[in-house]
Parts: sequence; C-alpha cells; structure tokens
Amino acid sequence: MAEHFQSVGNLFKDFVINLFSGLAGGAIIGIWTRKFWLGLLIFGLLLVASLAYLLFNKYKRLFKLIRVGAAGYYYSFDLGENRKIFREVNTSFCYLGISANSIIELFRKWASENPPINHYSFLLMDPQSEELKRQIAFEKGVSLDTELSSLLSSNVQLSQTIDEALKTERNRIATALEVLKNLTLYKEGKLKVRLHSQFIPWWMYVIDDKMIYLGILERGKRGQECPVMTMSKVPDFPSPFEAFRNTWDRMWAEAKEA
Repeated sequence: MAEHFQSVGNLFKDFVINLFSGLAGGAIIGIWTRKFWLGLLIFGLLLVASLAYLLFNKYKRLFKLIRVGAAGYYYSFDLGENRKIFREVNTSFCYLGISANSIIELFRKWASENPPINHYSFLLMDPQSEELKRQIAFEKGVSLDTELSSLLSSNVQLSQTIDEALKTERNRIATALEVLKNLTLYKEGKLKVRLHSQFIPWWMYVIDDKMIYLGILERGKRGQECPVMTMSKVPDFPSPFEAFRNTWDRMWAEAKEA
C-alpha cells in the first residue's frame, strides 16, 4: 500500500507535520497557562519525541538502506501499486520474475492503452527448468541449503504438494506467454520475451534505465507478500542500481527466446 512506502520525501513531510504540530501544541499550552517558557518546553519535548520516533522507529529501515544507495522501501507491496508504477514509465519497462502471474492482467490492460513506449522486456522462468522446482520449494518454506531430492523422497506429502504447485506454475507461465504474445506490442516488435533457467531470490522491474523495484523473496511466502526496495541510478557514482542492472543484462543475454 502507498502508506507503507518509505522515502526521504516522506520523511521530510512527516518532519514538517510534526514540527508544526509541536509548535501548535506548545503555543496552546503557553497561552493557556500564560507561561511562555512552559509552552517552549512542551514544544521542545514534542519535537524531540517525534524525531526519536521518526529516526529510530518508523524510518529505521530507510536510514539503513540509504547507506547503501536505496531510494525507498515498501515493507508491504499492494498489487495496486503496479498501476502507479506503470504510469511512471516513459521509455522502457523490463521485468524479471517467474510467471508474472500477479501482474499480467494489469500489464495487459496498461498495454492496451497504447502508452508511448517502445521498449518492453519480459524475462520469465523456463517452465522446464530444474530450478523451477527449487523456486517452488523455497516458496513452500524449504531452505536453500536443503538437499531437495533427499527431502522430497522422504516426505511424500511435501513432494506431492510441490509437484502440484509445479504444474500450476507451469500453467501460469504458459498463460503469461500466451497473453504477452497476443499483445499488439509483441506483434509490433516493441515487446520481447525470453526464458531464464536460474533460481532468483527476487523479482525486478527496471524503469527507464533509471529506477529499479526489487521484490525481495522470503522463504515461505509468495512474491507479492514480500517487501520491495527501490533503487535510483546515481550519475557518476556506482550504486546498487548498477549491480542489479548488470544482473538483468547478464540474465537476458543468457536466456533463450520464448
């Protein structure tokens, strides 16, 4: 949801709101008691308390991320946020994920509006990749350091659950490919689709080669339930943006045509 998004801009807005709230509170106390010093004291205490809350509670994660070049952080990412993100796109949109199941319908509707963009790239997982089963197992709560074949051979119920989920995910990938290839954008050559065969601990949007949205996949959770970090490209300064952009380029180069 939008209220779960953290950024420097939101921090400044919260600071200004708390500044004026504290000033108003102090003024009311000062006028009511007719003691200017008491009003000033209340203002100072309210301001210190609000700053402590902002710095050490609400925006604690943001400050940790700013140190590594992050632009913002969604600790909860509602699917409706994708509509806003699509409207931010001016020149290019790149997607990296598994099946794009959670956004494919939203993307289709957006694409049908004929936005003035000439470059779209979708990098989905190859439905026949061996890593797809590992991806499903991770989503079901199996850690990456677990010997998957041994675990599944000893746990029949989990094996059946993963096999069923694997069939579902393969169908989702097939559906996404069908939807994407039927779009006018694809037929006009503006949209390109490839299949990768690697386990990925995140999903990714690259917007206009300037902004990255990185969904951090958590063990035991679906992708849309996980937090999202945003990273901006910093001119003349290496940042995490370049690292993930280079990862996208490498995976795209190694992927096969859908």
